[in-house]
Parts: sequence; C-alpha cells; structure tokens
Amino acid sequence: MDDILRQAEALLRFSGEVENRMSESGLGGVEGVIERYVQLRQALDRLSQRELDWAKTEVDRLIETLTEVATQLEQLRAIKLAIVDPN
Repeated sequence: MDDILRQAEALLRFSGEVENRMSESGLGGVEGVIERYVQLRQALDRLSQRELDWAKTEVDRLIETLTEVATQLEQLRAIKLAIVDPN
C-alpha cells in the first residue's frame, strides 16, 4: 500500500511539474497546450493536401526556372569577360 501511495504522490508531483513548465513557457499550462493543439488542427484542416501539393509543385518549378536563369547569366558573364578582357 505504501508503494502505491508513493507512486501516486510521484505522479502528482510530476503532473504539477509539467503544469509549471508549460506555464513558464508561456503556454498557459497543460490546458493552454491542448487549446493550441486544437487551434493548430483547425487551422491545418483549412488547408487541403491538394493545395499544399500544388504550392510545392509551383515552388519547385520556380526554383528550376531561376536555376536555369542563373546558369544562363553565369554563361553570359563568362562570355562578356572573354570578349571584353581576353587577357
């Protein structure tokens, strides 16, 4: 019986420590963490996977295009240096 009591007290202390840590982190304790989780889930539910996939595809295309432009500019720079200052 003493072991059970000690275990329960240890769990209560730990629970209090968790509550304090969450409060000290500015999250409003465990309840605040749960509220933020719910808010985050609601916000993410407003974004479809299809929208995220589309945006990622567009970013990838833009990166590819800009990389090509950068390569072309570097080639143009090299050509200009070769013509303007051949030495």
